Amino acid sequence: MHPALFSVDFYTFSNDFLIENRGVFAYNENGMFCKHIKRFSRQNRELDEKMSGVNQREEFNHFIERMAKIRDLSSPALYDFDDADDYSRRLRKNFETIGKLATENRRMLDEILYPIIQSDTPLSEDAIEEMEDLGEKLLSVAGEETDFENLDVPIMALIADRLLDDAEIKNDLCSKIRQMDASILACYSLMNMTGRISTEPAIRERYFRRGLLIGDFFLELLKKENFLTIPDMELRELVLTNARFVSAFYEGCRDEKQNKENLAILDQMLRISEDPFYDTAVPGFDWVYFKFRVYQYFLQCTDNGNIRGFNSEQLEKFADIADQMEALVEEESCCKRFVGAGWTPVLCARNRFLAGRIKEKEYRNILLEIYSQRDMDSFGADGNLANVLIPLELMSLIEQSKNAKDRELLKRLYQNLSAYAFQMPNAGALSYVLEYYVGVINRFEEVPSILSFEEFGLQTLAAIHPPTYVHTLMVGKLAECMCLHVLDTRPEILIGVLGCDTVEKVKENRERILHFAYHSALCHDFGKIMIIDTILVYGRHLMDSEFEIIKTHPMMGAELLKRHESTKDYVDVALGHHKFYDDSRGYPEEFKTKDSAFKPIIDLVMCADSLDAATDSVGRSYSRGKTLTEFVQELKAGSGTRYAPWLSELFDQDAVREDLRYLLTDGREITYHDTYMLLKGVKEKGRAN
Repeated sequence: MHPALFSVDFYTFSNDFLIENRGVFAYNENGMFCKHIKRFSRQNRELDEKMSGVNQREEFNHFIERMAKIRDLSSPALYDFDDADDYSRRLRKNFETIGKLATENRRMLDEILYPIIQSDTPLSEDAIEEMEDLGEKLLSVAGEETDFENLDVPIMALIADRLLDDAEIKNDLCSKIRQMDASILACYSLMNMTGRISTEPAIRERYFRRGLLIGDFFLELLKKENFLTIPDMELRELVLTNARFVSAFYEGCRDEKQNKENLAILDQMLRISEDPFYDTAVPGFDWVYFKFRVYQYFLQCTDNGNIRGFNSEQLEKFADIADQMEALVEEESCCKRFVGAGWTPVLCARNRFLAGRIKEKEYRNILLEIYSQRDMDSFGADGNLANVLIPLELMSLIEQSKNAKDRELLKRLYQNLSAYAFQMPNAGALSYVLEYYVGVINRFEEVPSILSFEEFGLQTLAAIHPPTYVHTLMVGKLAECMCLHVLDTRPEILIGVLGCDTVEKVKENRERILHFAYHSALCHDFGKIMIIDTILVYGRHLMDSEFEIIKTHPMMGAELLKRHESTKDYVDVALGHHKFYDDSRGYPEEFKTKDSAFKPIIDLVMCADSLDAATDSVGRSYSRGKTLTEFVQELKAGSGTRYAPWLSELFDQDAVREDLRYLLTDGREITYHDTYMLLKGVKEKGRAN
């Protein structure tokens, strides 16, 4: 028997109901959770009383409607606005509405869904059906050309976990198969999301291991002695599909042993597709589609120029698979209608190139021809291929080449990628496209006189989440403003910055220090690019597992910044912008700001970051923004611990407060205006290419 695979320990919550009930779970020798039944008896009675008279299905449907509306309101399309003033005004109005919708969502979760998830009461068939329906709606349907965005995968995973636990108690194989199906999809989505966090590979590893454990369940059922025990034909198809899907969990693995495991699973799937036993056991099953996907998984192993490091013998095998895939597409015209079928020519060409069967020039021409026919408004599988994956392939080809032609190609690719990214949030495809777009971020190379990483990072932030970009600009302006006043009134504070060991040298390097304060502040949140879809959880409180992801963004930002000439000096600021002045709290815990030569700038940026976050209502859907006066009171209360003592003195100056008040009011409106114009310009420039 397989116990529930998503333990509640892994998805602990940040709300009062669940905090109150922590410790209700124990663990067996396999590290899986089991419930203390006795503790739940009173809660079950209370739950029954609370749920009497509640239309659960209606509550769930309203929750989905609110989640979808929140997503649309948080990332409105640029063409919805008349001008920059309308953009600023309506975006603020949107977040007021988000706040009201989020309040209703939290009520439903706290009063209805979370108590059901934590109870041990066996669910009725109607309740199971309602929970399954909610879970399906929280996770987008694979294969749709549009709207690839997941509404809430962590909640969906919790629902699947609860239903799987119920199926275990009832020893219901059919129900277990359905819930394992939901769990493996959620696990895959979460693995991809956390796979972008290169600084904390252990987070991704949890989902990877859990995914393989779920996969073992399906592979075990696929054995001939077990397969016929599945009474339902539809569930047999589900087992076949998920057994094939296990291969997808090896994406990004660079371990030789894991690569062999992956290929062994795919070889097994090919044998099954030719085995009369399974054809008889599942009459009418679409074996053409099954085999097409197996071939596709084989050929995707060499993504990003064979970054996983398959050897020459394996590459030869992939080239043979390319021949077989082309033959299948030629024989079966239906293959051309499969989602992602447009990727076939590129997959085949890439694997033949890597095996040495075609030359680089031919492969490059194939890529450029498909790229020239891309549709910038397509965010399905084929659109993502043409607009993101082909540029990634081209980048892998020109990494070592910096001739004039390739420099111009890089410039065009980066401009087009920015324009494409601009449409991600309001195309219902942010998480899906970001899964590949981070490859561009990781592979980015600065080309002098064309585009710096600082510029590309800012464009990406503006594209994928304008409120975060506005926050970035505001932190830059606030940090620069405060730094200017420090230079005028307390220049000794900045001794040590940029090698200035005296007050005189600080004054001589005034413009350099101002430039550093401003640009380091602009780059302080670059790590959020990799986890932006976790940050955009507006409809409910964050879970502890999500906060764990968010806490990685300073380290992730530092990792990105140190790779590039334009940003490498800002690493300490990115690392320290969530640390208290005295290093007593904040993250990352291991980084000590007191040891940095840029300590005063870190303290300035940390204060500017807190000031903007506290006073801006956009993005703070759970509460209104504070006034400057309220923030100053908070700053004084934390002086010497959270904030540098000299900051309290700085904020006592009338001139400082006057400048900050302007930046937080009229200055913020100007920033929204500038953001609108940037987005409009990026979009138009991309379309011109």
